[in-house]
Amino acid sequence: MAEQTSVCADRLFPESRGAAMNKEALSEKEILLLVRKGDREAYQAIVVRYMQTAYYIALGFVHNQEDARDLSQDAFIRAFRKIKQFDPEKRFFPWFYKLLKNLCLDHIKRRRRYNEVPLDSVQVIKEEKEDREMKAVMWRGIEELPFEQREIIILRYFRQYSYQEIAEILGKPMGTVMSSLFYAKKKLKVILKKYLYVDGIQAKE
Repeated sequence: MAEQTSVCADRLFPESRGAAMNKEALSEKEILLLVRKGDREAYQAIVVRYMQTAYYIALGFVHNQEDARDLSQDAFIRAFRKIKQFDPEKRFFPWFYKLLKNLCLDHIKRRRRYNEVPLDSVQVIKEEKEDREMKAVMWRGIEELPFEQREIIILRYFRQYSYQEIAEILGKPMGTVMSSLFYAKKKLKVILKKYLYVDGIQAKE
């Protein structure tokens, strides 16, 4: 995935990749202050830093590799265009996440259907013994959740964010996040109760 991430980043700002590598030693705040001044090379460092996370979150929402790649790239382009609206005193990703989420929601509304994607590299299910049919059932179960619950499942189990990190990304109290995740897992378990791998999600708590 590291190679794929690099390729995705190059497609956004191909002329600035080498200089971006030099800026990765700067703090995020220092980089973003440069970006607000229009420094495309500095922004490339932000793209490299977050592209993989953005891609997998989009993949969790739309379940199609090509669409996830396009949506994550579009989100970075939109963020660059709107960067003057960003408060450099805050962390970039929670602000960026809202842009990415809105793009994914718009995409879902337009298409209303999902394509199956290989799940071997997704962290929700690690056991190789799970066959494609069971993985497809898992996707369908996640799709049946309300979007808010699906979102929190993706952040927690696809990207391994802590409760505190999820609270910051979603702008919600940590207690609300913990409660939402509890009910999301409970509902997902009901949907998938005949499949033993639901217990695997609980074991990662």
